[in-house]
Amino acid sequence: MLDNKFQKFLFHLTSVATTWFPRGGAWFFDHTLPPLLGNKLLVNQLFRKNLRIIQKVRRFERILVIPDIHIGDAIMLQGAVHAFRDFFPDARVDYVIKKSVACLIEGNPAISNLYPLFTGSVFPSPSDIEGVKQLVAENHYDLCFNCSPFFENSRLFPKGQAILNLMTVAPQIVRNDLDRKGLNHFLYQSYQLPERLLRKTVSAVPPKPFQGVPVTLSDEAYEKAKSLLRGLSVPADSPLVLLNPDTASPYTLIPFEYQSQLLKRLLAMDCTVLLGAAYTFKDMDEKLWGILSEDEKRRVFMLPAALPIDAYAALVDFTDVFISGDTGPLHIAAARKCSRSGNVRFKNRTFVISVFGATPARMSGYDSTDPLFPPANQDVWSKTYVSESPCRNITCVNKMAKTCRKVLCYDRLDVGAITGDIQRHLEKLKSSAA
Repeated sequence: MLDNKFQKFLFHLTSVATTWFPRGGAWFFDHTLPPLLGNKLLVNQLFRKNLRIIQKVRRFERILVIPDIHIGDAIMLQGAVHAFRDFFPDARVDYVIKKSVACLIEGNPAISNLYPLFTGSVFPSPSDIEGVKQLVAENHYDLCFNCSPFFENSRLFPKGQAILNLMTVAPQIVRNDLDRKGLNHFLYQSYQLPERLLRKTVSAVPPKPFQGVPVTLSDEAYEKAKSLLRGLSVPADSPLVLLNPDTASPYTLIPFEYQSQLLKRLLAMDCTVLLGAAYTFKDMDEKLWGILSEDEKRRVFMLPAALPIDAYAALVDFTDVFISGDTGPLHIAAARKCSRSGNVRFKNRTFVISVFGATPARMSGYDSTDPLFPPANQDVWSKTYVSESPCRNITCVNKMAKTCRKVLCYDRLDVGAITGDIQRHLEKLKSSAA
């Protein structure tokens, strides 16, 4: 597992190196590790290994996809489900996720059976591991696609089980970075790996453009979001901007100074601001509220922490702009909002803005203006902004194992570029309405 003692120690050493020598340490890691990890021979070897695994599968009637336990991963890695469904429309394609995310995934027609088993927070709990082991043993899957770095194949699956592992695309992702081409996004890679393999082994299936993934919402979630806006007395005739102030890691958290600049500049525009609740960095929303004047507070509405996650997803669809660091709500915002019952018509016109610190932006950001990124699954543009950092390097990919004494991930963030694009978007909305 990625959280074992050796790897923790290894990533701690990289953190120490870049703490003492920010630029030199980053240069060293970025010039020594990628040529090794992204070696073309290794990329081709792993692809051939995966191809042999697929070629040995006699039938594709029962398939299990196992994403990571986190919210964003459960949303993004639906891409794998859609890849298998494209090739096997009549197969049983099951999906196992965290219990709290089920309300966002349930109703996806590409999923045959949804298993909300996971209860862990950062890492899978022992019961999570046992639950998947039991699921695999009972259902005799023809193929399991393991997309989590926290589940070891040897501990989870019975002997002889055909297993495809998403982590085998890591060298390809590094290679793409070296060559400055291709899409590295986890969402796209979870789709592309099985799609490439099956296209070489299964009877011809017409290629389909991959659009992205959905969140599938109930009528109740939509009504809760609508009721919340009414209860807060949010103006219906003003463009709505949602700022998510929280992330799960200090290395992905937009610093307070930049969030406060963003908020102040937003309030200089003709718009209303929704301020999301903070869960990990619990006082961030309160600190931002504290910098506002009384006049400004009349145009900022704080979202309750108790808002259910599916109502939050529905609420995002009411907004014109969504701003967030690299965290679960970003992927909720980028996903297509679909009605489980068919009774609700979602707009899907939210300008999704992703702001990145340590984590590689190409692996989880959305940008319709850059061919190295996938766009958000919305009917308007999306944009990714990456802060300047003296020490950002390839080892930052594992933010959970980093132990940097001083966080320099957001050494400089161009807030003006972000708010300038928001202003242009709001002006387009205004002219369209006129």
